[in-house]
Amino acid sequence: MSHPPNAPLFYTLTATNCYDCSTSVIGIFDSMRALGYRLQRIHTTCGDEYHIDCYHLATAELEKEEFIEQQTNRAKYHQENEVKDKLYKEHKERFPVPDEELAEQLREERLDNAA
Repeated sequence: MSHPPNAPLFYTLTATNCYDCSTSVIGIFDSMRALGYRLQRIHTTCGDEYHIDCYHLATAELEKEEFIEQQTNRAKYHQENEVKDKLYKEHKERFPVPDEELAEQLREERLDNAA
């Protein structure tokens, strides 16, 4: 997934309970500096776990552009595959593939002739 250029970053700080592994979000921050100050304010004990996630903020306009591009690419892909499928069916009609039993017999004959 591509990230929007110059999109603001947001960070979350999540604590994990060491007894039942439940999580709780401590805060959402606009910079690592702010997150670091909050982390310094927390009273920690041995075994405490914290998780930091970074998110890109996307606007509706940007998401709309990405959606239109995706739909265009999908339509182009389906159109190309329709052409490929049509050509494949035409090839299959011109040069039919023998059924599995016949193919197996041909393989056995080749092996017998090779021996």
